[in-house]
Amino acid sequence: MEKDIVLSVDIVEPGLVNATHLLSKKLGRPLKGIVLVHRGFLDYPDRPVDTTGLFEEVVADFDNPDELERTLLPLLDRILLVTTRYEDSIYHLRQLIPFVPYVYAPTESSLLWSSEKPLMRDRLKSYDPDLVPEYRLVQQDDLLRWEEVTKDLTFPVIVKPGSLWSSFLVTRCNTKDELARCLNETFGIIDKVYSHWRRAAKPVLLIEEMMQGDMYSTDVYVSYDGIIRCLPLVQVITAASLGQPGFYGHTCILPVDLSEDETQKGFQAARSAVRALGLRATTVHIELFHTKDGWKVIELGARIGGRREKLYHEAFGIEHHYNDLINRINLEPEMPIKIVSHARSEDIFAEAEGVVEVVEGVEAARRLESVISLKVNVNPGDRALFADKGGDALAVAFLSNINKEKVEADAAKLRELIHFKVRRP
Repeated sequence: MEKDIVLSVDIVEPGLVNATHLLSKKLGRPLKGIVLVHRGFLDYPDRPVDTTGLFEEVVADFDNPDELERTLLPLLDRILLVTTRYEDSIYHLRQLIPFVPYVYAPTESSLLWSSEKPLMRDRLKSYDPDLVPEYRLVQQDDLLRWEEVTKDLTFPVIVKPGSLWSSFLVTRCNTKDELARCLNETFGIIDKVYSHWRRAAKPVLLIEEMMQGDMYSTDVYVSYDGIIRCLPLVQVITAASLGQPGFYGHTCILPVDLSEDETQKGFQAARSAVRALGLRATTVHIELFHTKDGWKVIELGARIGGRREKLYHEAFGIEHHYNDLINRINLEPEMPIKIVSHARSEDIFAEAEGVVEVVEGVEAARRLESVISLKVNVNPGDRALFADKGGDALAVAFLSNINKEKVEADAAKLRELIHFKVRRP
């Protein structure tokens, strides 16, 4: 029996549906999609589901190994590959791995190390101390002795939760007083944020010396036998670098303006990070800082990066979801390197926190020449929060244009047009 099941964990995005059709065409045989959803994940906010009928939804309790095994047993000889897209589903993928022994897959330990920032930092430092800044860990039980724990760190420092992704609850502290206030405030809301994003781990805060430089990222395909293929670097302009609250990716830009030598040094840091965690048979999203002391690793995750599918497709014609599947069956991904457009994404937050009353300028923004998509994630009555308080972008736009100056001008105009009127509590 030929293997014919593409197994996704928890969610199915349109890109995965399209990629499965492309893979079916490449292999010359029909493929079936199954999305295995953890019972506690069914009501996840805005969970992407397949509306085409290609993916059948199967529900199981991932916390019950016997039930999980019974659910997978009839499928075992037909599963071609296993994938997932959401950071919060990596934990469920890790639970699944022991019960799909006949597919190429990452190890459970590598998925754990890539999901928990404290463990990630330990592995990176052990592999190469130059990859990471100095850091300390603080749990809620440590609050009374936080000064002792952090006494050797040089300010400014960055505080970030150990088990969240993106820029949720990430805060810069310039002084000890700011750090003390940040630790108390963050531990005051972290349980609520963990609960919202279904994080099961015990909250811990990572405190590390702030890296100075420019932020970039790359997504890489790691084959089962350890071949690491890096996609072009993406420049990430953070909100903090523009004097705004939070460390989210305010703007992502492709292609980047770096020399070939510096690009290759960035790729080498990315490869070192992958090897430090022992990842294989997966796509890895890696965030990096280009500093005066070389390339440093911010973090990495065993998944496609947010916004990257559209960015890589627009700028280089790369089918990112398709390559993810190809790589997971140990075939070589297709990686064109010719630039076809200048692409960027824009994450938009309100200027103040509170309740959204009116959203203005959306239709005018959509008519801009370079705008290829603009999604608004809130309605009047919804609450607007900054990223450092656990909030997500209120709108996300993608722009693409063969003319670099035009895409930059349209991005600036888009931010002028879109406005969220917020009633402060």
